[in-house]
Amino acid sequence: MGMIQRSSKRLRPAGTRPPELCGDIRSEDTAICDRPLNLLAAILFAMMFMGWGCAGSKQGAATRPAERLAVWPGPPAAARIALVDIQDGTTKPKSQSFWDRIGSGLVGARRQAMVRPVGVAVAEERWLYVTDQELQAIHVIDMPKRSWRLIARVGDSYLVSPVGLAACGENIAVSDSVLKKVFILTRKGKLVRTIEKPGGFGRPTGMAFDANAKALYVVDTTANEICAFDMQGTLLRRFGTSGLDPVQFNYPTHVWVDGAGKLYVTDSLNFRLQILTAEGQFVGQIGQIGDASGYMAVPKGIAVDGLGHIYVVDSYFSAVQIFDQAGRFLLSLGGPGSELGQFEVPTGLTMDQHNRLYVCDTFNARVQVFQYVGDTDHEETPTTAP
Repeated sequence: MGMIQRSSKRLRPAGTRPPELCGDIRSEDTAICDRPLNLLAAILFAMMFMGWGCAGSKQGAATRPAERLAVWPGPPAAARIALVDIQDGTTKPKSQSFWDRIGSGLVGARRQAMVRPVGVAVAEERWLYVTDQELQAIHVIDMPKRSWRLIARVGDSYLVSPVGLAACGENIAVSDSVLKKVFILTRKGKLVRTIEKPGGFGRPTGMAFDANAKALYVVDTTANEICAFDMQGTLLRRFGTSGLDPVQFNYPTHVWVDGAGKLYVTDSLNFRLQILTAEGQFVGQIGQIGDASGYMAVPKGIAVDGLGHIYVVDSYFSAVQIFDQAGRFLLSLGGPGSELGQFEVPTGLTMDQHNRLYVCDTFNARVQVFQYVGDTDHEETPTTAP
């Protein structure tokens, strides 16, 4: 199964397995999930969580792990991916008011854990930003200091349904799918600018920032469209319509831009990932519906590391699948559960410049952090960057 497919061939039936694939981080075990998949179930599941708007969550699923507490693939194979950290918001608050300090002395320090994290971004190798739909806020975590603050207000408004995040230099962009706006904020939460699409967003969700072109890409899920803005909020271009053909979408949710300006869009209800140029021209695609490794059910978050590995969250499988630039399936992380390295309906993810992968483990109320630890001697020449 190759990633570069230039035809509009329809998706293969569920239950079929891909041919034998190879790759330097491929797992021996190609079973991704024990739960069977059918088209109706995948569509219903996708629509339930498309806006990440379902109530209920679990907290405190696991304690913070040590370095390499879990690795993939398991022994005796050489490790390629390691779980290196858990971020769940249960850290020392950045600052407290006088009355908060009095209360802490009486009843103990108050800690606001993550409840329903859905979007994540990393800046300056230090700051971790996480949107939390249950709290209607953004967690801002100083990772070295393990301290945090919450941002809930944007100018004169309060966030209602924060979804996507993108680090834009010293600022951060957040999309709100209910307010139908994108806000540019400082790290401390001061509103810099509000971005609105001409005619209005339908449901702004995933975002990616091209640092070289200074362009912010925003997925408009219900409009089946990708929009590019400059940092002044001017619309540069827009592309995409509803359908099955190239540069047509069915509820796209996330976007990633690599160091060369190439776009990767999760086309969720077409069960695929589309690869496009910065101008929206079709390059290729990967994925079709199925219940085996290498297939997709509800693809969501997308990221590419500095070695060219493509990481795709599948919320239905509660897993992260990894592909190479040729489209070959390499490895699957996770599976349903609350243990370390397992997920419950993961959504967004991001990658930092050190090939650390941050995954929003939404219904386990945490962000799990993974590190690529494989041999890079025979890897592709780095062409991508977060």
